[in-house]
Amino acid sequence: AALAFTYNITKDIIAERAAIDTENARKEVLADADSFRKMENIEDIIGDNPELKVIREIYVGLKDDQELGYVFSIVCKGYGGEMNITAGIDNDGKVTGVKIGDHSETAGLGSKATDPKFLSQFKDITPKGSLKIIKGKKEKPEEINAVSGATVTSTTITNAVQAALNMSAKLGNEGGGSSE
Repeated sequence: AALAFTYNITKDIIAERAAIDTENARKEVLADADSFRKMENIEDIIGDNPELKVIREIYVGLKDDQELGYVFSIVCKGYGGEMNITAGIDNDGKVTGVKIGDHSETAGLGSKATDPKFLSQFKDITPKGSLKIIKGKKEKPEEINAVSGATVTSTTITNAVQAALNMSAKLGNEGGGSSE
């Protein structure tokens, strides 16, 4: 009974805090936007494409009612379980930021891929081809150095960002998506 009472008192506070954290993540990955509009019916845009099914929500980033790009909420399976990833892509196909939310990656190994040092490899790149994990010297912007001991997690994050890039390109080709 005490647990149920405590839950009922704190559930709204927890939900409000989660909404604030999610909004802050959107602002972090598409910093030039001053507001975001959630796209509806994204399942119609994703269709049967298995690579895009990891995208759970799409927001159009706006500044003074001008569309700047998109923010994607992505849920992928990492080494330790589900990973929540937020990625921003501007209208030119440039990655504006990547933020890792809740995850179950191994502390000290897979969790290293959530560090700014790894994630900074994505920022401000406009890949000419598909993103690719490497374990050596980078020669192209689309090459991402894997975190030693965390190749699965590095690959998961890279694939999530690639899904965001692919969806952004698809939305650009289709003139955006419907929103309500």
